[in-house]
Amino acid sequence: MWQVLAFTISLFGLVIATYTDLKERIVPNKLNLFLVSSGLLMYLSFSYLNNNWSLFGYAIFALIYSFLFAYFLYKIGVWAGGDVKLFAALAALNPVNPFIVRFFGFNGTIISMPLFPIELFVLTVFAMLPINIVILFKRADSSTRKHLLFLLSAPVFLWVCSTAIPIKMASTLFATLSFFGFIYFIFACYFAGKVILTKKIKISELQEGDIPAEFIRIVNGKVIREKGFNIKKLINYLAQHKIGNGKRGDEIVSPLKARGVTEEEIIKLKELVNKKMLEDSIYIKESAPMVPAILAAYVVLNISGDILWLLAA
Repeated sequence: MWQVLAFTISLFGLVIATYTDLKERIVPNKLNLFLVSSGLLMYLSFSYLNNNWSLFGYAIFALIYSFLFAYFLYKIGVWAGGDVKLFAALAALNPVNPFIVRFFGFNGTIISMPLFPIELFVLTVFAMLPINIVILFKRADSSTRKHLLFLLSAPVFLWVCSTAIPIKMASTLFATLSFFGFIYFIFACYFAGKVILTKKIKISELQEGDIPAEFIRIVNGKVIREKGFNIKKLINYLAQHKIGNGKRGDEIVSPLKARGVTEEEIIKLKELVNKKMLEDSIYIKESAPMVPAILAAYVVLNISGDILWLLAA
């Protein structure tokens, strides 16, 4: 059956991509080409043999809209190029949810429309949160780790109380406090990560793919550096650099580009250092690998079915 074949090929590709993403922070182009060609060939053969071209049409449609959406995220700096190709390849293989556990007698909600890539993207975003937190705890010192664990223990305790107390009003109160406690914990992790997951290195040590933690641009012949990132900077970036407004000068590197710095950008930075226009240092940040989150989301959706569509209904 095509569901088993699609799941097997996708899982194989995601395991390989996870390994390369964790080890080298890349997703091989050959792997992406294999996945997308396998998906299109599989559905083309299935449609021809059964004289039913709906699945092949679904695969083409899912491939196109997934690539356009992922490419948009790449252009605004949210995703790296390898993530774009992998996501589009998975869409070609999985226009609808294979829901592999159906073959073990499990039932679930399945949407027979080419919308699975959208669901996979949404769940991947949610899966990134625990991965980021794990990386943060791994990099934090013992004092920071204890502080974050204390912040996490409070909402967990309140949530347990909300499920154990039979009085509805008290249970609702504890659940509400637990929710806001989790939100506070997430914000605490975010601000802690801005410090813990950022380090200062020499520009001469900068490597292609490293993600800067600061803006470096040339304005009126002078080098301007802006460390950090916030919503205001994102809005300014989209408004002034994606709509063709060049008032902010010649941007060299930006923390909003998930692809990291290119070889050409490194050369420009080194030239500025040689001209004594720029200090031989730059702040870079560690980003969480996305492919493990895609793998986790894919497995969950193949076990649970299209639960996100059910929740949205």
